[in-house]
Amino acid sequence: MNIYVVRHGETLWNKEEVFRGRKDVPLNGTGEKQAEKVGIYFSHIPIDRIVSSPLARARQTAEAISITTSVAVETMEELTDMNFGIWEGLPLREVEKRYCVDFGLWKTSPEKLRIETGETLAVVRDRVSAGLAKITCGQEAAVVVVTHRVICKILVLQALNMGNEHFWDMKYDPASITLLERKDNQFVLVFSNDTCHQRDDLPPAGYRDF
Repeated sequence: MNIYVVRHGETLWNKEEVFRGRKDVPLNGTGEKQAEKVGIYFSHIPIDRIVSSPLARARQTAEAISITTSVAVETMEELTDMNFGIWEGLPLREVEKRYCVDFGLWKTSPEKLRIETGETLAVVRDRVSAGLAKITCGQEAAVVVVTHRVICKILVLQALNMGNEHFWDMKYDPASITLLERKDNQFVLVFSNDTCHQRDDLPPAGYRDF
């Protein structure tokens, strides 16, 4: 089984570096173009299933893939973005200033962070693991999973049996594509964070890991 992990396209809050989490922020104009190019990318790849986070920014990206592949989009709650609690809707700089100790922990040891009213990475991993088990129990040859930055990271860490302390050891840009190959109950990372299909829509300096 091939599992293509797709991060949704850009939103205004991505661009302005605002914590999103469970806030249902749609794609902006750039994100819509990126989603279209992701759809074109998969137009010549046989796909059996598309599974998406239920949040709009992921569903919009998944629908662009559905248009070119004629595969219906399913939503899965386990793929929903991390609940960032009291940080949601706040700019990164404001979080860094108001919650400097917790933000410092997020940047150095994210696996130890507990955000007020939010989720820990361990809780996120439990539900992502359950979602991955649902996805891999089928007989499909190729599945596209459309989700969020944090979930992309945790899904890959889970597949490769790596701990949450490696959260910052990988980066997933908006509308990026990552391929995991599953064979004999083991995963191999074939490629990661491919953005060649939407190079023209990348900022001149690229994206920060946010």
